[in-house]
Amino acid sequence: MALDLNQLTLGSSTDVLQSTSSDDVREAITTLAAQAQRSLIIFSHQLDNKIYNQQPFCDAILKLATSSRYAMVRIIVQDSIPVVKQGSRIVELSHRISSRLQIRKPPIEYKDNTEEFVIADDSGLVHRRLTDRYEGEVCFHAPLKCRQLLKYFDDCWEKSRADPELSRLFL
Repeated sequence: MALDLNQLTLGSSTDVLQSTSSDDVREAITTLAAQAQRSLIIFSHQLDNKIYNQQPFCDAILKLATSSRYAMVRIIVQDSIPVVKQGSRIVELSHRISSRLQIRKPPIEYKDNTEEFVIADDSGLVHRRLTDRYEGEVCFHAPLKCRQLLKYFDDCWEKSRADPELSRLFL
């Protein structure tokens, strides 16, 4: 059964929903991204194509990133090899708007993290404890949980670097 996200508003809806499928996760993340006005944070193992390589999600990212000079999308990808092999609209978009959409690779001490999360405007959250499973929580207003995950993300971001695998090659 699909999640009912129609009545949820980023920053005010406190309902906690359970995702059970890639469709649930994709819908929730796309809806969060579409409602975001300032920031989108993604901590992912390999930017699952079923979730992140979809045109509606990329459209929402582009709209967010170009909506304000203060808007920012930051992504940490632990394993970029599948992303490179399969191709990614997000990576292509990051080449076009690199000042507003940045992708980094974490240092080795963060490699054992099995979680995956997306945070919109420091409030909305999609959180999966195991990156290879789609079961997780969706909440459009969870500032305390977001703050905890943002601290982890920011620590990792400060130590991470651009991933050479994702660099554009000009031939």
